[in-house]
Amino acid sequence: MIRSTLPPTAPGTVLGVPAAPLRGHVLGYRGYRLALRQPRRRLEVPTDVVTVALAFEGGVRLTDAVSLAPAAAFGSVVAGLRRTATIAEHAGVLYGLAVSLTPEGAFRAFGPLAGELGGQWAEAGDVLGPRLRALTDRLAHAPSWAARFAMLDGYFGALFAYGPDWDPSVHWAWRQLRRSHGLVPIRTLVEGTGWSRRRLELRFREHLGVAPKQAAGILRLQHTLTALAAHQDRHTGDRPTGADLAVRCGYYDQSHLDRTFRTMVGCSPRAFLVSRHTAAAALPEPADRVSGRVTSAVLDAGS
Repeated sequence: MIRSTLPPTAPGTVLGVPAAPLRGHVLGYRGYRLALRQPRRRLEVPTDVVTVALAFEGGVRLTDAVSLAPAAAFGSVVAGLRRTATIAEHAGVLYGLAVSLTPEGAFRAFGPLAGELGGQWAEAGDVLGPRLRALTDRLAHAPSWAARFAMLDGYFGALFAYGPDWDPSVHWAWRQLRRSHGLVPIRTLVEGTGWSRRRLELRFREHLGVAPKQAAGILRLQHTLTALAAHQDRHTGDRPTGADLAVRCGYYDQSHLDRTFRTMVGCSPRAFLVSRHTAAAALPEPADRVSGRVTSAVLDAGS
Protein backbone atom coordinates (compact mmCIF):
# COMPACT_ATOMS: atom_id res chain seq x y z
CA MET A 1 0.00 0.00 0.00
CA ILE A 2 1.27 3.48 -0.82
CA ARG A 3 -0.03 6.81 0.41
CA SER A 4 0.29 8.69 -2.88
CA THR A 5 -0.22 8.12 -6.58
CA LEU A 6 2.73 10.36 -7.39
CA PRO A 7 4.48 9.17 -10.61
CA PRO A 8 8.08 8.05 -10.08
CA THR A 9 9.40 10.95 -12.17
CA ALA A 10 7.41 13.70 -10.39
CA PRO A 11 8.91 15.72 -7.54
CA GLY A 12 7.62 15.01 -4.06
CA THR A 13 7.54 12.36 -1.37
CA VAL A 14 5.75 8.99 -1.26
CA LEU A 15 5.30 6.84 1.84
CA GLY A 16 4.94 3.09 1.43
CA VAL A 17 3.77 0.38 3.83
CA PRO A 18 5.63 -2.97 3.68
CA ALA A 19 3.85 -6.26 3.07
CA ALA A 20 2.20 -7.66 6.20
CA PRO A 21 4.78 -10.43 6.89
CA LEU A 22 7.57 -7.82 7.02
CA ARG A 23 5.97 -5.31 9.36
CA GLY A 24 7.62 -6.68 12.47
CA HIS A 25 10.98 -5.73 10.98
CA VAL A 26 10.27 -3.00 8.39
CA LEU A 27 8.61 0.16 9.67
CA GLY A 28 8.07 1.75 6.27
CA TYR A 29 9.40 2.97 2.95
CA ARG A 30 9.89 6.58 1.88
CA GLY A 31 10.43 7.55 -1.75
CA TYR A 32 11.55 11.07 -2.59
CA ARG A 33 12.42 13.19 -5.59
CA LEU A 34 13.48 16.75 -4.78
CA ALA A 35 14.54 19.47 -7.20
CA LEU A 36 15.07 22.56 -5.07
CA ARG A 37 16.75 25.84 -5.91
CA GLN A 38 18.99 25.75 -2.84
CA PRO A 39 20.54 23.25 -0.44
CA ARG A 40 18.43 21.77 2.33
CA ARG A 41 19.46 20.75 5.82
CA ARG A 42 17.52 18.46 8.12
CA LEU A 43 18.13 17.75 11.78
CA GLU A 44 17.63 14.02 12.35
CA VAL A 45 17.18 13.19 16.03
CA PRO A 46 18.13 9.87 17.65
CA THR A 47 15.52 7.16 17.10
CA ASP A 48 15.22 3.41 17.53
CA VAL A 49 15.36 3.01 13.74
CA VAL A 50 18.07 1.76 11.38
CA THR A 51 17.83 3.56 8.03
CA VAL A 52 18.92 2.32 4.61
CA ALA A 53 18.90 5.15 2.04
CA LEU A 54 19.44 4.18 -1.60
CA ALA A 55 20.33 7.04 -3.95
CA PHE A 56 19.35 7.18 -7.61
CA GLU A 57 20.60 10.75 -8.01
CA GLY A 58 22.42 13.13 -5.67
CA GLY A 59 24.04 12.48 -2.32
CA VAL A 60 24.10 13.72 1.27
CA ARG A 61 26.62 15.15 3.70
CA LEU A 62 26.15 13.95 7.26
CA THR A 63 27.48 15.76 10.32
CA ASP A 64 27.10 15.05 14.01
CA ALA A 65 24.88 17.81 15.40
CA VAL A 66 26.61 17.80 18.78
CA SER A 67 30.31 17.07 18.27
CA LEU A 68 32.81 18.90 16.08
CA ALA A 69 33.59 15.85 13.93
CA PRO A 70 34.00 16.55 10.19
CA ALA A 71 31.16 15.88 7.75
CA ALA A 72 31.06 12.69 5.69
CA ALA A 73 29.67 12.47 2.14
CA PHE A 74 27.55 9.53 0.98
CA GLY A 75 25.52 8.37 -1.97
CA SER A 76 23.67 5.36 -0.60
CA VAL A 77 24.07 5.05 3.16
CA VAL A 78 23.08 2.91 6.14
CA ALA A 79 22.67 4.66 9.50
CA GLY A 80 22.62 2.67 12.72
CA LEU A 81 21.25 3.70 16.10
CA ARG A 82 22.88 6.94 17.26
CA ARG A 83 22.76 8.65 20.63
CA THR A 84 23.33 12.09 19.09
CA ALA A 85 21.48 13.87 16.31
CA THR A 86 22.66 14.17 12.71
CA ILE A 87 22.55 17.13 10.35
CA ALA A 88 21.85 15.83 6.84
CA GLU A 89 22.45 18.23 3.95
CA HIS A 90 22.00 17.88 0.21
CA ALA A 91 22.51 20.28 -2.67
CA GLY A 92 18.80 20.49 -3.54
CA VAL A 93 18.59 17.58 -5.99
CA LEU A 94 17.92 14.24 -4.35
CA TYR A 95 16.20 11.19 -5.79
CA GLY A 96 15.94 7.83 -4.11
CA LEU A 97 14.24 5.98 -1.30
CA ALA A 98 14.76 5.04 2.33
CA VAL A 99 13.89 1.89 4.24
CA SER A 100 13.26 2.15 7.99
CA LEU A 101 14.13 -1.02 9.90
CA THR A 102 13.66 -1.98 13.52
CA PRO A 103 16.94 -2.89 15.27
CA GLU A 104 15.84 -6.52 15.25
CA GLY A 105 15.05 -6.27 11.54
CA ALA A 106 18.50 -4.82 10.85
CA PHE A 107 20.12 -7.73 12.70
CA ARG A 108 17.99 -10.20 10.78
CA ALA A 109 18.95 -8.57 7.48
CA PHE A 110 22.63 -7.78 8.08
CA GLY A 111 23.71 -10.14 10.86
CA PRO A 112 26.66 -9.04 13.05
CA LEU A 113 27.20 -6.00 10.81
CA ALA A 114 24.08 -4.51 12.43
CA GLY A 115 25.89 -4.28 15.75
CA GLU A 116 28.87 -2.59 14.11
CA LEU A 117 26.55 0.15 12.79
CA GLY A 118 25.84 1.51 16.26
CA GLY A 119 26.61 5.21 16.31
CA GLN A 120 27.87 5.02 12.72
CA TRP A 121 27.03 5.86 9.14
CA ALA A 122 28.29 3.40 6.56
CA GLU A 123 28.37 3.22 2.79
CA ALA A 124 25.45 1.01 1.85
CA GLY A 125 27.73 -1.08 -0.33
CA ASP A 126 29.78 -2.03 2.74
CA VAL A 127 26.62 -3.47 4.30
CA LEU A 128 24.68 -4.81 1.32
CA GLY A 129 27.78 -5.86 -0.63
CA PRO A 130 28.06 -6.18 -4.42
CA ARG A 131 24.31 -6.75 -4.80
CA LEU A 132 23.69 -3.07 -3.99
CA ARG A 133 24.31 -1.74 -7.49
CA ALA A 134 21.99 -4.25 -9.15
CA LEU A 135 19.28 -3.55 -6.58
CA THR A 136 19.57 0.22 -6.96
CA ASP A 137 19.49 -0.01 -10.78
CA ARG A 138 16.36 -2.16 -10.70
CA LEU A 139 14.65 0.21 -8.31
CA ALA A 140 15.62 3.30 -10.31
CA HIS A 141 14.16 1.87 -13.53
CA ALA A 142 10.94 0.52 -11.98
CA PRO A 143 7.76 1.94 -13.56
CA SER A 144 6.13 3.16 -10.33
CA TRP A 145 6.69 3.68 -6.63
CA ALA A 146 4.37 0.76 -5.94
CA ALA A 147 6.64 -1.46 -8.04
CA ARG A 148 9.68 -0.22 -6.14
CA PHE A 149 8.12 -0.95 -2.79
CA ALA A 150 7.12 -4.42 -3.99
CA MET A 151 10.74 -5.05 -5.01
CA LEU A 152 11.87 -4.02 -1.54
CA ASP A 153 9.31 -6.40 -0.02
CA GLY A 154 10.85 -9.24 -2.00
CA TYR A 155 14.43 -8.22 -1.29
CA PHE A 156 14.06 -7.85 2.47
CA GLY A 157 11.72 -10.82 2.70
CA ALA A 158 14.50 -12.98 1.25
CA LEU A 159 17.06 -11.54 3.71
CA PHE A 160 14.78 -12.15 6.68
CA ALA A 161 14.07 -15.73 5.60
CA TYR A 162 17.67 -16.79 6.20
CA GLY A 163 18.92 -14.17 8.64
CA PRO A 164 19.88 -14.75 12.29
CA ASP A 165 17.47 -14.24 15.19
CA TRP A 166 18.11 -12.05 18.20
CA ASP A 167 19.12 -13.77 21.41
CA PRO A 168 15.83 -14.33 23.33
CA SER A 169 17.18 -12.48 26.37
CA VAL A 170 18.10 -9.45 24.26
CA HIS A 171 14.63 -9.56 22.73
CA TRP A 172 13.06 -9.63 26.20
CA ALA A 173 15.23 -6.79 27.52
CA TRP A 174 14.55 -4.61 24.46
CA ARG A 175 10.82 -5.20 24.85
CA GLN A 176 11.00 -4.04 28.47
CA LEU A 177 12.84 -0.90 27.44
CA ARG A 178 10.35 -0.10 24.70
CA ARG A 179 7.32 -0.73 26.90
CA SER A 180 8.68 1.60 29.58
CA HIS A 181 9.93 4.25 27.10
CA GLY A 182 13.44 3.63 28.39
CA LEU A 183 12.56 4.01 32.07
CA VAL A 184 13.00 0.43 33.30
CA PRO A 185 16.10 0.26 35.55
CA ILE A 186 19.10 -1.49 34.02
CA ARG A 187 19.34 -3.65 37.15
CA THR A 188 15.89 -5.03 36.28
CA LEU A 189 17.23 -6.11 32.89
CA VAL A 190 20.28 -7.66 34.55
CA GLU A 191 18.09 -9.62 36.95
CA GLY A 192 15.63 -10.63 34.24
CA THR A 193 18.28 -11.97 31.86
CA GLY A 194 20.42 -13.56 34.54
CA TRP A 195 23.47 -11.95 32.97
CA SER A 196 26.05 -9.72 34.56
CA ARG A 197 25.81 -6.01 33.73
CA ARG A 198 28.93 -6.38 31.59
CA ARG A 199 27.49 -9.29 29.61
CA LEU A 200 24.20 -7.46 29.10
CA GLU A 201 26.09 -4.49 27.67
CA LEU A 202 28.20 -6.71 25.43
CA ARG A 203 25.15 -8.54 24.03
CA PHE A 204 23.29 -5.29 23.43
CA ARG A 205 26.24 -3.86 21.53
CA GLU A 206 26.43 -7.01 19.42
CA HIS A 207 22.73 -6.90 18.55
CA LEU A 208 21.85 -3.19 18.53
CA GLY A 209 25.19 -1.42 18.38
CA VAL A 210 24.55 0.54 21.60
CA ALA A 211 24.65 -0.23 25.33
CA PRO A 212 21.39 -0.68 27.29
CA LYS A 213 21.77 2.73 28.95
CA GLN A 214 22.23 4.41 25.56
CA ALA A 215 19.26 2.52 24.12
CA ALA A 216 17.17 3.63 27.10
CA GLY A 217 18.21 7.25 26.51
CA ILE A 218 17.14 7.07 22.86
CA LEU A 219 13.73 5.65 23.79
CA ARG A 220 13.25 8.23 26.54
CA LEU A 221 14.13 11.02 24.10
CA GLN A 222 11.58 9.72 21.60
CA HIS A 223 8.92 9.61 24.32
CA THR A 224 9.86 13.17 25.26
CA LEU A 225 9.68 14.40 21.66
CA THR A 226 6.25 12.83 21.19
CA ALA A 227 5.00 14.49 24.38
CA LEU A 228 6.51 17.85 23.42
CA ALA A 229 4.96 17.73 19.96
CA ALA A 230 1.56 16.88 21.43
CA HIS A 231 2.02 19.66 23.99
CA GLN A 232 2.78 22.15 21.21
CA ASP A 233 -0.31 21.11 19.23
CA ARG A 234 -2.66 21.40 22.21
CA HIS A 235 -4.29 24.83 21.95
CA THR A 236 -6.94 24.42 24.62
CA GLY A 237 -7.59 22.35 27.70
CA ASP A 238 -5.26 21.37 30.51
CA ARG A 239 -1.86 21.89 28.89
CA PRO A 240 0.83 20.44 31.20
CA THR A 241 3.74 22.57 32.29
CA GLY A 242 7.28 21.91 31.11
CA ALA A 243 8.13 20.64 34.59
CA ASP A 244 5.19 18.20 34.49
CA LEU A 245 6.31 16.88 31.10
CA ALA A 246 9.85 16.44 32.36
CA VAL A 247 8.75 14.32 35.31
CA ARG A 248 6.37 12.25 33.16
CA CYS A 249 9.22 11.46 30.77
CA GLY A 250 11.61 10.36 33.49
CA TYR A 251 13.72 13.46 34.14
CA TYR A 252 14.38 14.98 37.55
CA ASP A 253 13.08 18.38 36.47
CA GLN A 254 12.83 20.66 33.44
CA SER A 255 16.48 21.67 33.73
CA HIS A 256 17.53 18.02 33.55
CA LEU A 257 15.36 17.55 30.46
CA ASP A 258 16.85 20.62 28.76
CA ARG A 259 20.44 19.56 29.48
CA THR A 260 19.87 16.02 28.23
CA PHE A 261 18.08 17.28 25.14
CA ARG A 262 20.97 19.60 24.23
CA THR A 263 23.47 16.80 24.82
CA MET A 264 21.63 14.49 22.41
CA VAL A 265 20.09 16.89 19.85
CA GLY A 266 22.39 19.90 19.95
CA CYS A 267 19.72 22.51 20.63
CA SER A 268 16.99 23.27 23.15
CA PRO A 269 13.57 21.61 22.97
CA ARG A 270 12.04 24.99 22.15
CA ALA A 271 14.42 25.58 19.23
CA PHE A 272 13.65 22.12 17.84
CA LEU A 273 9.88 22.68 18.05
CA VAL A 274 10.17 26.13 16.45
CA SER A 275 12.06 24.59 13.50
CA ARG A 276 9.39 21.93 13.08
CA HIS A 277 6.58 24.47 13.25
CA THR A 278 8.24 26.82 10.74
CA ALA A 279 8.91 24.01 8.28
CA ALA A 280 5.40 22.59 8.61
CA ALA A 281 3.97 25.93 7.50
CA ALA A 282 6.32 26.23 4.52
CA LEU A 283 6.76 22.69 3.18
CA PRO A 284 4.32 20.26 1.58
CA GLU A 285 6.42 17.23 2.56
CA PRO A 286 6.09 15.48 5.93
CA ALA A 287 8.76 16.41 8.45
CA ASP A 288 9.16 12.92 9.88
CA ARG A 289 10.72 9.98 8.10
CA VAL A 290 8.82 7.32 10.04
CA SER A 291 5.12 7.32 10.81
CA GLY A 292 4.39 7.54 14.53
CA ARG A 293 7.84 8.88 15.49
CA VAL A 294 9.23 12.38 15.79
CA THR A 295 12.41 12.10 13.73
CA SER A 296 13.27 15.39 12.10
CA ALA A 297 13.19 19.15 11.80
CA VAL A 298 13.89 20.91 8.51
CA LEU A 299 16.45 23.63 9.17
CA ASP A 300 16.19 25.32 5.74
CA ALA A 301 12.55 25.42 4.71
CA GLY A 302 12.92 27.64 1.65
CA SER A 303 12.78 26.01 -1.78
